[in-house]
Amino acid sequence: MQDRHAVSAFAVARRLAVPVPWRLRVTRLYARLVNVSIIGAVGYGLVSAGLAKTPQAGSAWTALWLSVVGAAVLMKVALAFGPVFVGADRMFWVVSTPVSRGGVLRPRLGLVLVGGAAVGAVWPAVVFGVVGAVVPPVVAVVLGAAAGVAVVAGAVVLQRVGVAPQGWLSGVVGLAVVALLVPAGRGEVLGSDGVPSAVGGVPGGADLGGALGVSGGAGGLGAAVVACGLALGLAAVAVVSAGRLRRADLAAGAALAGVARVSVSWFDLALLGAVLAERRARALGRVRSARLTGPRSRVVALAWTDVLRVRRAPHAVLVWAALLPAPALVALGGEENAVAAVQVVAAFFATDRLAAGLKAVCRSRALRRALGVPDRQLRLAHLVVPAVGAVVWCAATTAFTPHVSPLNGVISAVGALAVVYRIATRPPVDYGAAIVDFGLFGPTPLGLIVQLSRGPALLAVLAVVQVLV
Repeated sequence: MQDRHAVSAFAVARRLAVPVPWRLRVTRLYARLVNVSIIGAVGYGLVSAGLAKTPQAGSAWTALWLSVVGAAVLMKVALAFGPVFVGADRMFWVVSTPVSRGGVLRPRLGLVLVGGAAVGAVWPAVVFGVVGAVVPPVVAVVLGAAAGVAVVAGAVVLQRVGVAPQGWLSGVVGLAVVALLVPAGRGEVLGSDGVPSAVGGVPGGADLGGALGVSGGAGGLGAAVVACGLALGLAAVAVVSAGRLRRADLAAGAALAGVARVSVSWFDLALLGAVLAERRARALGRVRSARLTGPRSRVVALAWTDVLRVRRAPHAVLVWAALLPAPALVALGGEENAVAAVQVVAAFFATDRLAAGLKAVCRSRALRRALGVPDRQLRLAHLVVPAVGAVVWCAATTAFTPHVSPLNGVISAVGALAVVYRIATRPPVDYGAAIVDFGLFGPTPLGLIVQLSRGPALLAVLAVVQVLV
């Protein structure tokens, strides 16, 4: 018989709720309203441009694989955080008391599902901005929201089972990138004006959309109904699974979420990078060690060590490759003036993923002393892999991206490497530095100004230069 005095999950939630003054609530709501307004304005612009654009041959194919990339990335992020996690305050009530575990966790699951639906509903705006409205907007929003719920619910089920198919999801992202980069699979190439031109007899966008059953009318409505049914079914399974999550399933995501929150608040992503590197090292397990000395010079040995570091972290190469279609997709979306600027920004992110060794040696004095190599040689050796990655990435994107000249490619390669080097060699954030009030931006810590001047400011200047060139 159930104890009449047993504490309910609702009572636990009320007990753990922190009272917030109404002024602080209004401030938080105002900040959220500003963020939602900005995102809404950007989405409205993308949707307006997509509705005014005439879909070309193969647009539905591009939209399909863009959606696959979005779903895979959402699944990877959800699995990285849990997606259901709790902090130390609720962990006690979840694992050490007779309170219903599902009752404590299901409100958080509801928020996660709502977030997945919101991300899925916004994603068609991105797709429409690139390829145009290949399906009716209402059908696209319903399909996107249903897909977002299904992805997040599936991640909760995988969390309960204890399976984290991050490698398989990375393979899916790689397959989608290849499908976007190799237009021969649909018999088209991008012309000099950024418009796909048919070179083979492969069906175009309308035929593919009709084959998928989402081209509009009764077919689109039926697909939306089926997608909503599947999403609701997976959500029901996720609700049941939430009540059976274990401590290990709930604790890892809480630590990562806390570090991510602090990194964003302090504008110091190095904290988040360190935690992610530790998680990857634990997932990797153990590796075979090797001597750095030998017939090779110290610079060559250190450069080869950096190559091994990249090989042991294939996710870095995956992100590097996944960014290859970014400039071409912007060109396909009709933003001709922004293609070169997008190339240099994407080149920076791609190069930065290969600079883990450079960041490690620049930010650790103990490691530099242990290696016994002059700082100049250390930095030169660890610049080899990022430099090769930047040159290859920019050469590849310049070759198949319209509205990008070889000069733009050179500026992107050199600029991306320079920004990565400045960010890796900048001093740590000084949180005890003075605060200066600039009037327009309000009180600003000097440490934040130093951080923004060592890398991000140079990247912004390079983007402007690319537009002018």
